[in-house]
Amino acid sequence: MPEKTQKQLIQEIHQTTIQLSTVLLGVSNTEDTGLVGEVKDVKLNVNGLSKSHIKLKRNFWILVASLVGSGILGSGIWGVLNG
Repeated sequence: MPEKTQKQLIQEIHQTTIQLSTVLLGVSNTEDTGLVGEVKDVKLNVNGLSKSHIKLKRNFWILVASLVGSGILGSGIWGVLNG
């Protein structure tokens, strides 16, 4: 097998660099955003879920506090403990 010339090696490196750039950054002037764009989308989704979880957690504790304050939850526990 003949050895490759420097020009052939540089061409291979160039092609590989273009492929890596396309995978990471996507194709310019298209909707393809590559791996970087997908990671950004996932990050936005995780942030949105985190905010929703915080709201749900807050509302849960407000509900628990309201039930305890009204005596509904406290009397129910008292009834269960006293059989």
